[in-house]
Amino acid sequence: MLKITQNHGIRPYICYTYTIRRKDIMKKILKLAMCLLTVVGLSACGGASTEKQEAVVKSFFDYLKAGDIEKLSTVCTEDNSDVDDLVSMMASFEEFQDVATYGQKFVDEANKFIDSAFQNYVTSYEINSVEEDGDNYLVIVDVKMKDYDNIDLSSETNDIVEKYQTEHLSELQEIYLSQGEQAMMEKIFGDMATEIFGAMTKEMEGAKDIDTQLRFTLVPNEDNWLISKIEQKSE
Repeated sequence: MLKITQNHGIRPYICYTYTIRRKDIMKKILKLAMCLLTVVGLSACGGASTEKQEAVVKSFFDYLKAGDIEKLSTVCTEDNSDVDDLVSMMASFEEFQDVATYGQKFVDEANKFIDSAFQNYVTSYEINSVEEDGDNYLVIVDVKMKDYDNIDLSSETNDIVEKYQTEHLSELQEIYLSQGEQAMMEKIFGDMATEIFGAMTKEMEGAKDIDTQLRFTLVPNEDNWLISKIEQKSE
């Protein structure tokens, strides 16, 4: 392993170390966006009332907006692969809840960013129809949502990182040599967390709205209903 000294120069090491960790974070963030697109980009009626079926779908959107994946799972069947992907994705974010590694400020800003991504994703929705389909129900929903798939989260954050490294190189080098790598990384993440997550939040909030129609398949579960599948309705 390369021993960092003033003679070797710390800038390449700082750039390399932070870039590797930041790329890992960005991959998870972008994967989260893709999972959101999968869950809500893939939405009951005979009988006297469809209130229960509609309530389940409304709960789905409420829990999605709140980023409450645990509750969201309660209105879906255990074999709903769309939600399973989202649950797995959120579990992978637990790594970035480690205050000892990233510092409290970074963890707080990361949580704010994730909350914002969920809260702003679905702009509005309206239940279009509820149709009986054998023992199941199909709930068709008109949805307006943010197009997270076509936003650039990297260019501005790269500029922020380059600017920070240039302006704070001497300070970071001193921290590394006197306190070690962990202290240096906490300093970097803490200093840049607000600006970087703020820039990404702004980019996601400014994403274009797109209209789509979703079809939720609801299956009976004792005296209630669960979502077994979410599909984008064919034209």
